[in-house]
Amino acid sequence: MLIRRGALLDLWSHSEAADDAILAAPASDRVFWDGVDERTRLLIIGEADRLRDAAWPQPRLQDWSAYPRTGDRSAYEHALFLRNRRTRLAVLAAAIEPTEERLLEAADGLWLKVEQSTWCWPAHDDVFSRGLRVPDPRHPFVDLGAGEDVALLAWSTLLIGTELEQHAPGLRERLGHEARTCVLEPFVERAWHWEGDEGHVHNWAPWIHGNLLVAAVAFAAPPLRARVMDRCVDGLDRYLAQLPADGAIDEGFGYWWQGAGRAFDALAVLDTLTDGSVAAETRDGALAPLAELARFPQRMQVGPGWFASFSDAEARADEGTPWHVLHRAAMLCGLPEVAEFALAERAGREEPSLCGLDEGVHAGLGRMLAEISDLSSGVVPAQHPASAPPAAQPRAKDGVFLASIGVGIRERAGLTVVVKSGHNGENHNHNDLGSIAVAVDGIPLLPDLGRATYRAETFSDRRYELWNMRSDWHSTPLPRGAAQLPGAQWRAGAAVIDDGWRLDLTESYPGRERWIRTVRVTDAGISVRDESEVLADPATRIVVVCAGAPERAGDGVRVPGRAGARDLLLNFEAADVQFETVEVDDPYLRRSWGERVTRMLFAPASARMWEMRGEAR
Repeated sequence: MLIRRGALLDLWSHSEAADDAILAAPASDRVFWDGVDERTRLLIIGEADRLRDAAWPQPRLQDWSAYPRTGDRSAYEHALFLRNRRTRLAVLAAAIEPTEERLLEAADGLWLKVEQSTWCWPAHDDVFSRGLRVPDPRHPFVDLGAGEDVALLAWSTLLIGTELEQHAPGLRERLGHEARTCVLEPFVERAWHWEGDEGHVHNWAPWIHGNLLVAAVAFAAPPLRARVMDRCVDGLDRYLAQLPADGAIDEGFGYWWQGAGRAFDALAVLDTLTDGSVAAETRDGALAPLAELARFPQRMQVGPGWFASFSDAEARADEGTPWHVLHRAAMLCGLPEVAEFALAERAGREEPSLCGLDEGVHAGLGRMLAEISDLSSGVVPAQHPASAPPAAQPRAKDGVFLASIGVGIRERAGLTVVVKSGHNGENHNHNDLGSIAVAVDGIPLLPDLGRATYRAETFSDRRYELWNMRSDWHSTPLPRGAAQLPGAQWRAGAAVIDDGWRLDLTESYPGRERWIRTVRVTDAGISVRDESEVLADPATRIVVVCAGAPERAGDGVRVPGRAGARDLLLNFEAADVQFETVEVDDPYLRRSWGERVTRMLFAPASARMWEMRGEAR
């Protein structure tokens, strides 16, 4: 495991939490707030002013109840996230310029928050299982949404609580009452599924625990404060101890930010509360293995802005990705090359900006404050060079292989190849054993599609009816026409060889018939060799998924390049091939893969062995 179970608990038990620790500079600290760099200041003030005369977004009951009725969760979350975005911008603007007008705007957003019947997102609440179609304030449910909302209130109080008391007397007390009633007290009074156990890791845990640490500082007095903090530290310790020693995240690159990244956020809070004990133990102590966790995002890169997209991860880094979180983690762990990578990716955004300016949940107020602090101190450059996007990070000669999740990445001759083994019972699993993905010049052309918009079906027993989750829409074999099934009993072994990997897919399919896939990546290109008696079955197909629409090119297939990348030419031994193209309407899939994706279905003529080769042209 990544760290010894109890390592963080031991640190916490031997440290005295400072009651006067300052987690963020309050608005009264004019040296800090007057020193915010001009570009960041103008971004915040300008956007807050643009929103101030508009009506506040209002989540509706019909949007809340749409989740059990239609499976839609987006309409309610969209309105809620827009309102939270406006609130955090109003709070920051009030800290920068604590005028009455700005403080009253912030107070409006915070008052709307405490008037909400629930802070739980509809996809997580248990009211629907009790036959209700309205939130039940008598039985608060602590989920990601509740954690985000209580943290929004907590950071706001730490920033402008004194000023709010002057302009909206009683609001600060109300914020504290709702925080305790809706989140902190329910949290310590029952067990929550997302806290996991000693055998299962859950990415909600560090996200919620980190948020509740801040809420305890802002709103809880002894003994509640101690109960909340002790349980959060225990939860963070459990999460980190359950991660594998190689620092891999089975949910992929995109979920690093909301699991491991959230753990690093929480560790920064604990470091402040313990007067630097976390940093000391990370540099040379029981927390030193956290360095492997901080290396994961860089290891997953296939090109600037593009990453391996297995499970529910996305291939293309979102514009709102909070790269300063990785930069901070790298600095904590003493990894200058990872810190430089994070800064390069941040500078490579199409629109370099402050995190948290989008409406999503990449970054709440706490992450915005951390980035503002880093910008103001010069740790993160405020000005970005007007140059080409950052170059891809060079890989070690043998590439990357993370045995705990069965992911290998290797780069040669302008091709970056990702292979996936492991099992089909992973967190946010897709049925993808033995799959390959290929990027040319850093741009994925043979993709793992990753996630689509989340709906009720996404996390139900109908999950594997969704086409992008199924193995027949991954670049995998279909022995006798059979697709893979979900569950940890379906596995693929992997062995690293000199120039790639040998994958054993025998235990990946219901028939459990021998199938060996050998993937090689050399200066000559890529080769994928499948060996099995099952190749002789007329129903057997080998799937290769590509972005866009491929073209026949003599005896081969040409996959057109994208975004300036060269084409990928595929040559293969005798086989019939059919193309099936899907028009993409999902915004997540379309953002990465464009208007259409195609699967090529190869029917090999060979009885026992078939090989496909690829090269950039």
